[in-house]
Amino acid sequence: MKSAATIEATIPAVAEPAGRGNIIQGYRTPAKVFHWVTAALVFCMIASGVIAKQLGEGAAADLLFSLHKLTGAATLAIVLLRLAYRLFRSMPREPNQPGSRPLLHWTLYGVVVLVPLLGWAGISDFGAREIFPGYSLPAIWPEGAGYDELLLQLHAYFAFGLLALVALHIGLAMQDYMTGQDPTQPEN
Repeated sequence: MKSAATIEATIPAVAEPAGRGNIIQGYRTPAKVFHWVTAALVFCMIASGVIAKQLGEGAAADLLFSLHKLTGAATLAIVLLRLAYRLFRSMPREPNQPGSRPLLHWTLYGVVVLVPLLGWAGISDFGAREIFPGYSLPAIWPEGAGYDELLLQLHAYFAFGLLALVALHIGLAMQDYMTGQDPTQPEN
């Protein structure tokens, strides 16, 4: 019977390709924090909106709609900060990442900005900008313009589209993890 040391000695070492050492680094801590804070806010924003809509009326629905507006405003602010960070800080090069992934990421950014803006415009038109007593969002659309139903319907459609994009994003991340591929590391 061969020992573990003997077996290890018979396995040829894989040399690092020339010039491909540790030139690629992972995402920085602020990028990771922005990612997970955004993910948590999007989850809370969508969950509170769907549950509040299902409840319809009452104190619980009002509280959830207020939470939905608050998380929507926070999501918008965090994503705009995240975009500024991404534009002004270099990100790791991703040589193994298929061409569709940058498209997916930028589409996610666009939809995560669009969904809160549509909701905010809808509640501005409807006249329901108050989040909690004494605190209201500023109007970004004229109140009573008559487009509240359209804006809020578009808000809902794009929110469900956001869910589909998030599911695709999670699926691709899981695929990378399960196949041992790290899009931020070079191919061996």
